[in-house]
Amino acid sequence: MQRSNAGARVRRLTPIVQRARLIKSTAELQLMREAGRVSGAAFAAAMRACGPGVSESTLQSTFAHASKMALLAPITDRSTLTTDYPAPITDRSALTRPAYVPVFAGGEHALCMHYVLNNAPLRAGDLVLADAGAEVAAYAADVTRTFPVSGRFSEQQRDLYCAVLSVQEQMVRLCHADAGYPLNEIHRCSTHALATELRQIGFHAAERDIERQLYPHHVAHYLGLDVHDTIDMSRALPLRPGMVVTIEPGLYVPYDDRFPKAFQGIGVRIEDDIAVGQTEADIENLSASAPKSPADIEACMAR
Repeated sequence: MQRSNAGARVRRLTPIVQRARLIKSTAELQLMREAGRVSGAAFAAAMRACGPGVSESTLQSTFAHASKMALLAPITDRSTLTTDYPAPITDRSALTRPAYVPVFAGGEHALCMHYVLNNAPLRAGDLVLADAGAEVAAYAADVTRTFPVSGRFSEQQRDLYCAVLSVQEQMVRLCHADAGYPLNEIHRCSTHALATELRQIGFHAAERDIERQLYPHHVAHYLGLDVHDTIDMSRALPLRPGMVVTIEPGLYVPYDDRFPKAFQGIGVRIEDDIAVGQTEADIENLSASAPKSPADIEACMAR
């Protein structure tokens, strides 16, 4: 440092940049909306490809291919075609790639939080937990869906899935500035809500067991140019319009006789990318096109 600058305060650039990244511009939100749309199309393709005997790796490959195909579009105005550019389609597939190493976990593999081997055959009667997202022009989607290998949920699977789905929908509705909640408070709400939903299906678990074993991860993180974006920004910050967060409650029931036998070995997580609004009416689910309700999932898989 030159003598004239002696005693000058040196500030870290990272927090300044991350604070700027935390609030998305209109253009950034449009790219993330596109990443959500592409991911939704890829999830639908993976669900249609699913079935007993199909490999987890096949679903991963199907997702990656469908992400590319979602960025091909026909040219509707053929007057723009020339001898220099005769192609009847626009191909923007170079803009996308996997946003992270995905999880395609069949059956009890879903109990492993970051299972990425994705190489086992799927079994009839199991669920698949798929955590995957497309990146579009450097902006990431991060989406999770859980769906039945055979195309229809069993009664126990449906009960557990709907419990998690109810919690997820409740937490999404808290993602607006007027509510005044930070992500940490939404997580606490999700734990309490999950305990309530489980009691309604005869699954009695203490909140401490939910936090330590059944639901051992945070409900949310910031999203943007990276999957776990702006990692130095506290999850104790009140949500503000322009933030994009994930909401991803999950439930992973081990083979442990403290828990109902009918639910053991089942893992469910449901995750969407949420653009925070000023009011509840302003909230936008950027990944809403990925089938999520049991009826929509079963209809997609029946095609």
